[in-house]
Amino acid sequence: MSSSSTPVIPGKKAAANVVHEAIDERQYVRTRIDAHVTLTAAGQPTVETSLQDISLGGIGLRHDKPLTIGSLYNASIRLRLNQVNLSLDGKVRIVSQRGEEVGAQFVDLDAQKRDILRYIISAYLSGEIADINGLFNVMQRENYIKERKQQHASARSSGDRFKAVAGTLLYTAAGLAALGFVAYKSYQLFFRIPAVQAQVSANARVISMPDNGYVKYLMQPGQNEVKAAQPLASVSTQLATSFTSPADIKAVADLSPGDLQTLLGRATIETVINSPCDCDVYFPGKPLDGYGYKQAPLMHLLPRDEALFVTANVPFDKLDDISRVTSVDLKVFGLDEHFTGKVVDSHVDEANKNLALTIAPDTPLPRQAYQKPVAVDLFLGLPFTASR
Repeated sequence: MSSSSTPVIPGKKAAANVVHEAIDERQYVRTRIDAHVTLTAAGQPTVETSLQDISLGGIGLRHDKPLTIGSLYNASIRLRLNQVNLSLDGKVRIVSQRGEEVGAQFVDLDAQKRDILRYIISAYLSGEIADINGLFNVMQRENYIKERKQQHASARSSGDRFKAVAGTLLYTAAGLAALGFVAYKSYQLFFRIPAVQAQVSANARVISMPDNGYVKYLMQPGQNEVKAAQPLASVSTQLATSFTSPADIKAVADLSPGDLQTLLGRATIETVINSPCDCDVYFPGKPLDGYGYKQAPLMHLLPRDEALFVTANVPFDKLDDISRVTSVDLKVFGLDEHFTGKVVDSHVDEANKNLALTIAPDTPLPRQAYQKPVAVDLFLGLPFTASR
């Protein structure tokens, strides 16, 4: 690093305008190269010295004798590069000297020599050219790194080894879990058909109101089982009369005054509904004695000798895949148990405009599951396993 300052007079304070040049403020990059320099000038003795550093702007020398500041010399720089001696000649001016350190500046260095000097400096900085000291430095640095790695490996404790193994197993388990999750989602995407809607059904007999009127249940409170021909309910309705033809008018004229009065007053007719089978009773609503409207369902009768099944609806675009169904998973709302089944029938659902499937459970469903919603998943086999 070079510096410039004003002369200091003994006995006085140093001037304040002292400027120091930082390394990163230099105009040219300097590098240390092992070389010898010979300085010659007319009328002055030849100077043999060693090179301290070199740049495109000048050279740094080591010389124990004073040199005249501002004097010009013909410099011959001799470098030894891989068994080859390279000599670079130029003219320099002595610009500074501090003890043994001498600074010299190149004067009128032509473009060709500058290119050669620039290549030599770049080669030294990149490591393509190194002297014996540079080689020793590189070897020491590499040996130190290897020794440090060996010491670190030998100093590893059993706890560190356990942490390393545990971390490896943890990351391996996480990777396998992620792979399994992706495989499971892919299986559900390509080999599973979820039903659009499904519910538990049966070949039930639905008892409905024949007409507007009053209904009275004849069963005991809480009774869920009935036998064949057992009275279920009594329905009272008014007789509705209408005259639509001349024959009706003639028939009315032939009635006695009492019968005519009964007819025109719309007499109340009572009907008793009996059970057609030994059945389990399901009430779609709360059974209350009172007024009911025509076609309102009163109860469903489930034959005891017939098992419950599941009806599920799927889109029409899954029609070709139905033949590949190998298993069916059923989850009835309100029940903890999972059921399996198989598809036994299919038909077109005109109301919902899709494909309706009839699924028979492998194990009987409880009677209280009737009319409850079901989550249905149809699992497919490989394409070549489809039944023909």
